[in-house]
Amino acid sequence: MLAHIRVQNIALIRSLSLQLNPGLNVITGETGAGKSILIDAVNLVLGTRADRELITIGQEKASVEATFTRYGKEVNELLEQLGIEPEDSIVLSRDLYASGRNVCRINGSLVNNAALRIVSEKLIDVHGQHEHQSLLHPQAHIQLLDAFGGEPIAKAKAEVLVLLQQAQRIDSELKRLGGQDGERERRMDLLQYQVDEIEKANIQPGEDEQLHQERIKLNNAEKIYAAFAQVESGLFGEEEQPGAYTILGQVSREIHAISAMDPAYQKLSETLDELYYAVESAGDDARALKAQVVFDPAYLETVSERLDVLSRLKTKYGGTLEAVLQTKQLAEEELYTLSHSAQIIERLQKEWKQTLVQLYQASVALHDCRQKAGEDLSRRICVQLAELGMPHAQFVVSFASLPGEPPEDMRPYSHNGLDRMEFLLSTNVGLPPRPLSKVVSGGEASRIMLAIKTIAAELDDIDCLIFDEVDTGISGQIAYTVGEKMARIARQRQVLCVTHLAQLACMADTHYLIEKQSNQEMTQTMLHTLDAEQRIDEIARLVGGTTQSAHGRAHAKEMLDSAIAYKKSL
Repeated sequence: MLAHIRVQNIALIRSLSLQLNPGLNVITGETGAGKSILIDAVNLVLGTRADRELITIGQEKASVEATFTRYGKEVNELLEQLGIEPEDSIVLSRDLYASGRNVCRINGSLVNNAALRIVSEKLIDVHGQHEHQSLLHPQAHIQLLDAFGGEPIAKAKAEVLVLLQQAQRIDSELKRLGGQDGERERRMDLLQYQVDEIEKANIQPGEDEQLHQERIKLNNAEKIYAAFAQVESGLFGEEEQPGAYTILGQVSREIHAISAMDPAYQKLSETLDELYYAVESAGDDARALKAQVVFDPAYLETVSERLDVLSRLKTKYGGTLEAVLQTKQLAEEELYTLSHSAQIIERLQKEWKQTLVQLYQASVALHDCRQKAGEDLSRRICVQLAELGMPHAQFVVSFASLPGEPPEDMRPYSHNGLDRMEFLLSTNVGLPPRPLSKVVSGGEASRIMLAIKTIAAELDDIDCLIFDEVDTGISGQIAYTVGEKMARIARQRQVLCVTHLAQLACMADTHYLIEKQSNQEMTQTMLHTLDAEQRIDEIARLVGGTTQSAHGRAHAKEMLDSAIAYKKSL
């Protein structure tokens, strides 16, 4: 149930706080007072596309907050999937900024627009001339029919699902073994090619890094040689220029001669000896490394070619030599499995064919259940439409033809079996039924939707319904019928209805008036609850009289008394 809605800075609504009650909540008001703005605000918090034009002129931010209580277990499961702790109530909120930023929250946790929409779809259903109308979408028709069909369809559908999952499991296993439609041979050829290509390369672990370092040294051989030569010269010196080794030897001998005179001299002598031998060792290393420097363009070309080969393999098989070698190992293992899997494949293929036959038979049984339920649903909706002034309406649950024999693969199947269906309607004698989604007349669309919702109110678990001027094109006795149907729906669901019909408004359990107020500085939309006397005035206005007319007020009171009596009879 929608318990409370708060709106700030949406068009003419500066600040609005609306406490809603169970039963039938009706909103009326003059044309242009802002009834449609309120529905726009509700749709905003339900995750519909945000339009910055909704933000009140001069404001940087608009916000809507809706609080729901009494919701089903499925909603809690959705919240848990989103990582949101279920609570006693759910608060959906959305902030829309003039800069284009859009912030959505569920119980204070930031979520994206899609999450807001998914959760809200289980809490509230909005019906209006141009808003999202879930029951007019073909994809929702089969869900409604299945709910209407009850246990027989649920049982048949469960059987289809079990067989569908079994077929998917077998199909996955066959694909893994390469046993479908010659895939096995093609897969083995591919695997053998991969093994041969990698084996031919004779890869050694870490080889690419070693070769990379080798190429760096080959490309810089002259620079490396010159560096070692300079080190050797600096340490060992030239013919006429002593190096560090010679100088350290001389210094070391001088200190050694006086080392016995003082422990500090002895320590310095030892340090110089260490340096002397270290320089000797470093010089020997530099001389040896210089001798190893290679000036070989042909060898450089060989290294580069080998690195190119390894690079191509890494690009194809995972990015590293370790991944390439693992690819070879896995390919060899799969080749072994495939080459020894003929018997397994044969068994799975037989099981696959049997399962497809069983899945087809279960889908036909589900189709038969749906057709039977569809005939009953069509009849009941036609009765409803006749009561709503459409005596010649034909409502048809239309199914696409099923294939005459089991399909050879799983592509035609879904969790709905093989069924593709849609609601069709003809409103006039002689006209063929056409898709319900193509019905464009406002009055017809309103009555069709109301007829469906009258039946569906017992089937779905959405506790709050909003009807935005669904009485368009309706008047007279039909308007009374619409009001009565709304009252019946409101016995099972919370209903919020925006209307201009007195016949519907008089059925309200709670009646709100929305009106526009202006002063020299601004115009804003206000909303308040009507008491008994105020309701009489508003019903009189809707009927077409003035609120001061005794006759109009008397008629309004008579309508309200009649509505109260009707609701007591439900």
